Amino acid sequence: MHTPISLARRTNNIIAYVTSPARLEQEDIHEEIMHTLQNLQKIFPSWVICTCRFMHQGFFYVSDNASELLGVDTASLANALQVEAYFGRMHHADIEDYSKGLQVVSEIYQEEDPEERHKLRFVFNYRMRHTDGRYIHLHDEKAMLRIRDNLNLYYMLLRDISHETPFTGVKMTCYKEGKRMSGYSASAEATSQLSPREHELLPLMKQGFSTKEIAGILGISHNTVRNMRQKLFQKFQVNNAIELLNRSAVMDAQGFPST
Repeated sequence: MHTPISLARRTNNIIAYVTSPARLEQEDIHEEIMHTLQNLQKIFPSWVICTCRFMHQGFFYVSDNASELLGVDTASLANALQVEAYFGRMHHADIEDYSKGLQVVSEIYQEEDPEERHKLRFVFNYRMRHTDGRYIHLHDEKAMLRIRDNLNLYYMLLRDISHETPFTGVKMTCYKEGKRMSGYSASAEATSQLSPREHELLPLMKQGFSTKEIAGILGISHNTVRNMRQKLFQKFQVNNAIELLNRSAVMDAQGFPST
């Protein structure tokens, strides 16, 4: 079973793996680096810019728009971005899939030439609890900048995209110099695991047939259809048929494998 603690351990394992080149610590911070961070905020005004709390334990920087965009003040965000505390705010249904995304990150790091790792950028999409209690769809980019003398600055770009993009499941996409390398998609994985009967059921649900009508079309019992629907809800991590069909529609529009 995946928990915030298990995510923290997996994250720490990745951190331990990429400790070379050396990570910046407090004594390395100077005007040039602060200027770089401030310029990032000018380039991405709608994003919260912060140094990676996981990679840099000795210092922390967060842009002054954190409170406006995410509802978290700077002091609280510094504490909230501690590894276990951060994952404790993640939607419980996203933890296992996020862990699978981390596993792909780990595999990419192990295969990549250490001298090329600073060219990698990882984009995660998942749900995080806002301070007002609701869950937001978070776009989280993790990247690094080669500063000097084999020192890297690890930073994150965070943005609430709840009103822009419907959440269709946890995603992780890796880019290298702007080109997509690989990734993980919980929705695509769920679709690939559909049984032949489930592949038959989903289009009929989209067409608006009732459970009784679907049973007649497929030549199975009413209870069997209900059980199949319930399994689809579990696979796509939704609560009802409306959420399932909405997620399926978004996936079709985004080009995910469908029926």
